[in-house]
Amino acid sequence: MHQRYKGIPWWGWVAAAVLYVVAAAVAVEFAWNRAIDVLADVGAHRLDFYAASLTSELGRFEMVPALVARQGSVRALLKASPDEARALLPTVNAYLEAVNRDVGSGAVDVIDAHGTVIAASNWNQPLSFIGTNVSYRPYFKDALAQGRGRFFGIGTNTGIPGLYFAHAINDGDTAMGAAAVKVSVDALESAWRTPGEVALVVDGNGVIVISTERQWKFTAMRAMTAQQQLEIQASRQYAGRVVEALPYRHRGDWNNAAWFGVFPDPGHEGRTARFLVMSRPAPQGHDTIMVLLDTVGARRQQRIALAFVTGIFLIATLYALYAAQRRRVIVEKLKAQEALRRANDRLETTVAQRTAALTQANTQMQREIAERERTEQRLRATQQEVVHAGKLAVIGQMAAALTHELNQPLVAIRTLCDNARTFFERGQSAQANANLERVGRLVDSMAVLTSELKAFARKPDVELVAVSLGEAVAHARVIYASRIRDEAVRLDVRIAPGTTVYAESSQLQQVIVNVLGNALDAVRGASTRVIAMEASEPDAQGRLRFTIDDSGPGIAPDVLARLFEPFVTTKPRGQGLGLGLAITSRIVDGFGARIAAANREEGGARFTIDFAAAEPPGTEHER
Repeated sequence: MHQRYKGIPWWGWVAAAVLYVVAAAVAVEFAWNRAIDVLADVGAHRLDFYAASLTSELGRFEMVPALVARQGSVRALLKASPDEARALLPTVNAYLEAVNRDVGSGAVDVIDAHGTVIAASNWNQPLSFIGTNVSYRPYFKDALAQGRGRFFGIGTNTGIPGLYFAHAINDGDTAMGAAAVKVSVDALESAWRTPGEVALVVDGNGVIVISTERQWKFTAMRAMTAQQQLEIQASRQYAGRVVEALPYRHRGDWNNAAWFGVFPDPGHEGRTARFLVMSRPAPQGHDTIMVLLDTVGARRQQRIALAFVTGIFLIATLYALYAAQRRRVIVEKLKAQEALRRANDRLETTVAQRTAALTQANTQMQREIAERERTEQRLRATQQEVVHAGKLAVIGQMAAALTHELNQPLVAIRTLCDNARTFFERGQSAQANANLERVGRLVDSMAVLTSELKAFARKPDVELVAVSLGEAVAHARVIYASRIRDEAVRLDVRIAPGTTVYAESSQLQQVIVNVLGNALDAVRGASTRVIAMEASEPDAQGRLRFTIDDSGPGIAPDVLARLFEPFVTTKPRGQGLGLGLAITSRIVDGFGARIAAANREEGGARFTIDFAAAEPPGTEHER
């Protein structure tokens, strides 16, 4: 059995890979040939343009030396005696200066038969050519021998490269001297400079004399022999420079008119680039025009062709995979339908069985939920009973103090009533009425105390609302008023008006009463009896901290860790059951608040309750 991958035989993958390699190679080669053909056409047009530029730019200077040679004052200067020459020299210099300015050349000179410049267009400049001997220059030698000369070199005075044209000045058949003009090629190089190509003019020695790439200038396209180096040094054509060969490698011919070469990359120092090189003879002299065209565009076309072929094969591969996958899916779907039919038969039986089981489990769950709800109701009722029992325990602990608090007004009422009866018997009704008014005030104060006790003892329905923290503290102060007064406790309360928290009113009162009662017990034996109660401003999370500090002895460490557990107390046996703080903790938890206890560094204990702050009732409607 043939091995398969993704549903396709292995020989299919091999055939596809071979086809891809062949197609990619053909496409890359076709893209390269087509791109190089286009590049060669561009190079041919560029060579035509450069040849035309040389003809138009340099041809207009070639006739200047012949015109100067025909000028009468110039010929007279070469024939004149020394005295006559001194008289004619200003006229000739002015004429040469005017010619140079009109044609835009670099300089125009008149040279005698010995090769000395006797007149020049730059006669009045610091680097004047007058007096310079150029007898060794090829253009001067060719002009005397052949009637005209042409030469590219670097100026010996200025060090500036340029093209020299010369023409003999004859007296009959005898050469009296020569006229020469120097032309700068900087403008020509700037006009030829084009991205992605390099334009060159190579002279008869193989030296690059015009180049759009400055670093290649005055390097040779071939290795120079020792004899050629001596001849170049003798003519000082390149101002004494040793001509180095341009480092490039020939990489094969494209056709008879073009070849490939690897040259230094003009845009990246230290790197090389591959160029298509084309050349043709220059219109004048023995020079050669060359153009180097970067083949990076052709390589880009190769990459595009490769990407195109790769994309086509990827699409074909994905389609083949899709077709194989679809066929496999159809087969598997048919198998799955048959398996599903068999499974459906089994499922109907299983569903019937499971439905009966689920119905039974659901009935059992409903019974358990109902039982849990009843248990939770009993638990909440039990918690309320515990809280109510805690209140009654606190009331029982305060019974003695309350008896004393009520007994004093009752004694006073009895005395005032007896006095009022005596005043009535004496006919002193004013004094009797005053005593009765005092009795009424005493009865009202007793009613306030009993109403606070009644509200404290009431078993409340728990509903969290905005409750005033200051009023809850005031309620606790009323309950413990006699104890605070009799035990000389200083109570310092710092709660801003309008401070409200989420709680149930009566349960919040019980929490404050329990904590304040513990604080009073703590400072009972202290030399300084101070209790401080303070509420902070709500923070960014809407939480408010309420603290109760006392100046007592603090809480023992072993007790502090279990302080809010039931039946944990520091009081002597018979004075407390240890349920107060446990009940307080459960009430606070029901508010969504937290209570904690700690010993202060300066002495005494601190209870902290972290409430959820609430806005005072009616505030939202005002907004």
